[in-house]
Amino acid sequence: MSRPLPFLLLLVLVLPAYAQHASFDDHQFRSDRPVAIQRLTGPINLDGRVDEPAWEAITPIPWHVYGPSYGAPATQETEFRVAYDDAYIYFSCRCWDTEADAIQTTTYKRDAWDANYDQMAIGLDTFNDKENSLLFILTAAGVRVDVAIFDDAQGDAPFNMSWNAFWDGETTITDDGWFAEVRIPLSSIRFNTVGDESTMGLMLYRYFGRSGEHHSYPERPQDWGFWSFVKPSRSQEIVFKGIESTRPVYITPYLLAGTSRSAQLNDAETAYEIDKGPTLDVGLDLKVGLTRNLTLDLTANTDFAQVEADDQQVNLTRFSLFFPEQRLFFQERKAAFELNFGQSNRLFYTRRIGINDGEMVTLLGGARLVGRIGRWDVGALTMQSARQDDLPSENFGVLRLRRQVINSNSYAGAIMTSRLDEDGGENIGLGADGIFRLRGEDYLTLAAVHTFDEETEAGLDATRLRAHLRREKLDGLTYDLEFNRAGKDYRPDLGFEQRDDYSQVGIGLGFGRVGADGRRFKRFQSALTSDAYVTNGTGRLQTRETMGMVEALSWKDAKTTAKATWFVENLEESFDLSDDIEIATGRYSFIETELGFETWTTKPAIATSAIIAGTFFDGSRISLRTTPKWNMSKVVELSGTYQYDRITFDDRDLTFNAHTARLKVGLTFSRSLSLSSFVQYSSDADLALGNFRLRYNPREGNDLFIVFNEGLNLDRFDRTPVPPYVNARTLVMKYSYTFQR
Repeated sequence: MSRPLPFLLLLVLVLPAYAQHASFDDHQFRSDRPVAIQRLTGPINLDGRVDEPAWEAITPIPWHVYGPSYGAPATQETEFRVAYDDAYIYFSCRCWDTEADAIQTTTYKRDAWDANYDQMAIGLDTFNDKENSLLFILTAAGVRVDVAIFDDAQGDAPFNMSWNAFWDGETTITDDGWFAEVRIPLSSIRFNTVGDESTMGLMLYRYFGRSGEHHSYPERPQDWGFWSFVKPSRSQEIVFKGIESTRPVYITPYLLAGTSRSAQLNDAETAYEIDKGPTLDVGLDLKVGLTRNLTLDLTANTDFAQVEADDQQVNLTRFSLFFPEQRLFFQERKAAFELNFGQSNRLFYTRRIGINDGEMVTLLGGARLVGRIGRWDVGALTMQSARQDDLPSENFGVLRLRRQVINSNSYAGAIMTSRLDEDGGENIGLGADGIFRLRGEDYLTLAAVHTFDEETEAGLDATRLRAHLRREKLDGLTYDLEFNRAGKDYRPDLGFEQRDDYSQVGIGLGFGRVGADGRRFKRFQSALTSDAYVTNGTGRLQTRETMGMVEALSWKDAKTTAKATWFVENLEESFDLSDDIEIATGRYSFIETELGFETWTTKPAIATSAIIAGTFFDGSRISLRTTPKWNMSKVVELSGTYQYDRITFDDRDLTFNAHTARLKVGLTFSRSLSLSSFVQYSSDADLALGNFRLRYNPREGNDLFIVFNEGLNLDRFDRTPVPPYVNARTLVMKYSYTFQR
């Protein structure tokens, strides 16, 4: 009896340690316990062949068919493997295919995340916070796409395509299918380590461009809509042992040289002055890993010469247009700073920094700190602009804190924004918010912000409030209850708010069904909503919108949408639709209908189109919009947008016509060399714009841009004084190189 005693004691001590972690060969689709990732036992040659003995020693990962029909039999076999060593996380995929000639490789374009080509991906929730994930996608053509997922993949676009990281991937295509290897440096990600263990969330997928078939791990239903397949809270917990997050330093200087010409109306508005001359500039970006979880970005003499011009838009409302951010510095980690109030309203809007009336303002430099301290997600940013013409030098700042509360899908946080100028002007915003998962898919969002400005009072009227209760799923009954209030003294000088001094109440009911095999549609949705905006104090109705909508998605991902909206508008101030058409004050009631269609996303040629028809204030409206895109080959891509708006006011014998067109030609000669060009035309603005951009990117962090921009004034003889034909012209070369230490 004494002989087995030491052995039994050893089992008692050791078994619990092993039992707390699962492996990929002891479960199917998903494990309730964290899965231990295996260490590599030999070298990996990153060539896309997946033929090293070290891969054979790694257990394949089980998967299921996510779509088009959830849980359907697979038409092809897939082998996922994940492993690691002291410096990298490795991911391989053997994408077997009995129809190798049908593998779709439609583009060489970096960061082109489309549904018409074969691809595979690994997603890592590096902090295991169930809300954010980093997605590393590799196409069958060997093109890298990296995406940051935020807000637990909720909403219409819960991702940031401008996030880029240092990582590598290679593929090969044979008669048996295509094969891929990915290598992610541990220095490119941030993660927590407790003891010698690092816990993350893992998601994997393989996608077939020709059919939309989707192999995924772990198991997840499609209940949360299109982005369900990258939902961080549905990731599988995994564990790495003995890895450490390094603290790399990236130093990126840039050199810019070129020439420019622009026409500006003089102060007396009697003539245009021409400003032209050469440009020569230098700047520097610095990225430092302060700790395992904190990254500091520094920028000096920040320049955005390589950024494309904004899309031209026609404004048929009395509100300011919202333009999305395109500058890379402000796109990176942007989710860490957001506090949104629905639609385009937000406390922090990065286009308030370095842009004034559509013109760039010189940014002397700034800093950004992003990461985690303990259980808190931290984001801090400061930027300083230069004095320019009549604009004073300004400092822009934001500090954001968030953490999990109650459960893994609930968060609470605080935010502060500031805008200070050298003349003594200041604007401060202080806010708190939270997203709380109540039960199942029922969520409550609460937010309160107070602004301080020397030109307004600091009472309740300087406060912004929001409460939003809803059910976030597409299968079954849904509801939406929302309340918003913005006081008359609420002034977010670093944010965006369409209206002021209003309260809004919204209510919505919906019903959806996610289809299974044999059903007519892949997904069906319907909704009825009503939103009312009233002026604070008086209770006077500003706007009421009542909308009914039905939407059907086919098994080939073609989507048809039909909606009808009844508007009631009380205009207390008139607004100009054009130079000769004014919408007068008064009460209006009108109805518009919309029919939209999106073609099959798995085809090389796709299009999104819509037609809107109905009444419009005291007139009638018809609008047409189409956005086609055609991948002619891996090298050539054509895309564009055309919109036509016609509004007639029969009683006033007036007509508003506007044409807006954009044509873009992309030539991606290889994974490192591309040429893009586009032209825009707007009859409403009497303006044509052209942009040509050559990019040479042999590796991440090494970029050469040659950019030519030109803007032309159309119908210029209708204006006084007559502007020159060329409104602006720029030719620049920008080169940047990243040194890593």
